[in-house]
Amino acid sequence: MTQIIAGTKTEFAIDPDILALLPRQGCIELQHDAAGKVHHFHTHPVDEILVVIRGRLTFRWEGGERICTAGDKILLPAGTLHESEALDDAIYAIATQTPAADASN
Repeated sequence: MTQIIAGTKTEFAIDPDILALLPRQGCIELQHDAAGKVHHFHTHPVDEILVVIRGRLTFRWEGGERICTAGDKILLPAGTLHESEALDDAIYAIATQTPAADASN
């Protein structure tokens, strides 16, 4: 059954760096990974931007690896092979968009 519950909160504080990820049309995904969660090597057909909000991730890509912490941004062009592992309880925002090379279409 559909319900609408009246809210009492009228203002929300969202970090400007997160808002900057919001595409003109679309959404931002908020990801929560428990320590030890691995997103094995994969690619996406779209550009992806991640902003770490809390916790630490080991981020791996072809030719590199880095431990990312709160405030770090990860810019992934479409087709980039990558994986991540949460080193502790981690929360991060993910935005996707059409690859820059295709944006004029």
